[in-house]
Amino acid sequence: MRKSLKIILALVAFILALYFSFYTESLSERQLKEQFKEFNPAQVVDYCWEHKLEDLVRHAIPCEEFFAGLQGDAKSYAERQGKVLGIGSNYFFVMQAQAEISSVDEHNLYLILNRDVKATIPLVNIFSNLARDASAWFNPDDFQNTMDFNALSSYLNKKILQEVLAPLSERFSPGVRIEFVAAVEVNITDLPLKELVLIPYKIEILS
Repeated sequence: MRKSLKIILALVAFILALYFSFYTESLSERQLKEQFKEFNPAQVVDYCWEHKLEDLVRHAIPCEEFFAGLQGDAKSYAERQGKVLGIGSNYFFVMQAQAEISSVDEHNLYLILNRDVKATIPLVNIFSNLARDASAWFNPDDFQNTMDFNALSSYLNKKILQEVLAPLSERFSPGVRIEFVAAVEVNITDLPLKELVLIPYKIEILS
């Protein structure tokens, strides 16, 4: 019995040693780490946009679920479904919704998500870190300094303006319905929601 146990343990140890000797990280993980070695924000953002955007869109929270969750135990819901950087009351979400454009000016697109909540999508300038933080693509601990981490926001915001919003700008007008997946920031100490700023990762014209 004891001899059989020793044989089994030796076999398990051999299998584990064999596994770790042949283990290699995935190609995508290795490629992303290579981007961090010689930091280039454009390359890092482009890589995540190409390889991670589809998954981000697929797991976006439906608008109805988002509002219902915040109407209940908002803190518990935010801790389960939102993302947070550091210590604070602001949580970041990725939300999917359909809405009708209520008005447009040279700087912003205005929506009514429901009868109580108005939303704004900036069309010309995006200055916040909202899209970066809601995506959860980047860990601040992976960067040598705040400047590098903030450079990701700058490039990601520029990419959204140029590739998501600009191609549709001439089709935005009052009464047009759109479907979008967007980053949303919520301060759970300032509820119920009245206004939101949306930074879209994806927009489609419905009508």
